[in-house]
Amino acid sequence: MQDFLHANHDDVLEAVERFERMISTEKEVYFDVHQVENIFEFYLEKSLIDQAEQILSIGLRQHPQSTSLLVKKATFLADDNQIEEALLLLERVAPIESTNYEVFITLGWIMLQKNEINTAVKHFRRAADMSFEDEEEILLEISYNLNQAEVYSEAVLFLNKLVSKYPKNENALFELAFALDKVGERKKSIATYEQLLKLDPFSENAWYNIGILYNKEERYLEASKAYDFTIAINPLHGEAFFNKGNSLAHSGCFREALDAYLEHITLSKDLVLTYQYIADCWEQMGNYDMAIRFYKLVTKELPESGDAWYGIGTAMMEKEDFKGGLQAIDQAISINPLNADYWFAHARGLFELDKADDAARSLENGLNIDPEEITGWIELLKLKMALDPIFELKDFLVEITDRYPDVAAIYYLAVIIWHKHLNDTPKAIQALSQALALNTDLLPALLEEVPELVEIPEAKAILP
Repeated sequence: MQDFLHANHDDVLEAVERFERMISTEKEVYFDVHQVENIFEFYLEKSLIDQAEQILSIGLRQHPQSTSLLVKKATFLADDNQIEEALLLLERVAPIESTNYEVFITLGWIMLQKNEINTAVKHFRRAADMSFEDEEEILLEISYNLNQAEVYSEAVLFLNKLVSKYPKNENALFELAFALDKVGERKKSIATYEQLLKLDPFSENAWYNIGILYNKEERYLEASKAYDFTIAINPLHGEAFFNKGNSLAHSGCFREALDAYLEHITLSKDLVLTYQYIADCWEQMGNYDMAIRFYKLVTKELPESGDAWYGIGTAMMEKEDFKGGLQAIDQAISINPLNADYWFAHARGLFELDKADDAARSLENGLNIDPEEITGWIELLKLKMALDPIFELKDFLVEITDRYPDVAAIYYLAVIIWHKHLNDTPKAIQALSQALALNTDLLPALLEEVPELVEIPEAKAILP
C-alpha cells in the first residue's frame, strides 16, 4: 500500500513538472483527465489559484466533454462567487454525474448562497447518501457549510450523524458544539466540549469556548476554572485573562478579577474596556480614588465614553464631591441623553446639592426612558411629597397609569400609594395583583418599602 501511495505521489509530481515546463516553454502538451485533476488538486491544496485555474482551462480545452472536469470548473466558479455560471454548468452535468457527490455538495452550497435552504439541504442529503468511504469528510464539509450559512439546526442533524459514527472526529465535535450553542442548546454544547476534552485534554480552544458557555449559563466560577486551563495551556492567551476577569467580577471576586484584568493589560493593545472594568472593580471595592484614576484612562483614550464619565461621577459622589460628580454626569448625559441611569445619578447629585425641584425633573427624565425602574418611582414620589405637602397622590397615580398602562413598576408604586399613604388596602391588593401579573422581579423592592405587606392575609394569598 505504501509503495502504491508513493508511486501515485510521484506520478502527480511528474505531471506537475510537465505542466510547469509547458508553461515555461509556452508549448502546450497533452494531459489525460486524471492528470489534469491531480495537477488541479495539487495547486488548489497549496492555494495557488492561478495555476489551478490554468490547468483546468487546458484540461477542458483538451477534454471539453469531461463531466468530472466540468464539475471542478463549476466548483471553482462557485468558490469565486460566480454563482449563476456555476449553477448552469452543474445543471448540465448533474444528469450524467448523478453519483458524483461533489456535484450535489456544490449545488447545496450554491443554494445556500441563494438562500434556498430547503433545496440546499436536499442536495446535501443526496451527497451524504452517496459519499460511502468518504462519508466522514463529506458530512463534515456539509456541516461546515451549513454553520457558515447560519443554518444551525440543519447542521446539528448532520453533525449528530457524523459524531455518532465517528466520535473521535475533533473537528466535528467543535462544529457540533458551536451549532448547539447557536440553537440555544448550551448544556448540550457544554457536554460536547467535555466529550472533546476527553479526546484532547490540552485543547486550548475547547477550554476557552466552554468557559464562554459557562459564563452564558451564569456558572461564573466554573467559567473561571475553564479559563485557568486555557491559560495553563497558553499563558499568552490575553482574551482568556479578560474573560476570567469578567467571570470573577460577576462572582463578586473583585480582587481576583483585578489580577486577571491586569494580566490582560500586559498582553493586549486594546485596553479601553479593560480599564473600564478595572475601574468598576475598584469602585465595587470602595476604592474610589483608584476607580476614578482608571475611568479617566478610559476618557483619555475614548472621550465619548459616556459610561466612563458616569463612573467618574458616581465615584466622586461616593466621596461626597457632589458638585464634581454632577459635572461628570453632565458630560455623560451630553454624550448619551437616553441612558436612564445617567439621569438617576444626575438626580442624586442635584438632591444632595439641595436642588430638589431639578432632581425631580432629572428623575422624571430617567423614568421616561426606563419606566420599569421601581426605585426611581419611589424616590420621585418621596421628592414630590416633600416638595408639595398637599401633593395630589390620586391625580399623580392616574396620570402615570394612563401614560404607562402596561408597566409593572407603576402598579407596584400604586400598592405603596394606596397602602402606605391613602390607607386603602383593597385597592392596594388590586394593584398588587396587577403588578404580579406583569412582573414578579420587582417584588423585593416593594417589600423593602412596605415589609408589613406580607402580614396582610389578602396579600399573602396572592404573593408568590
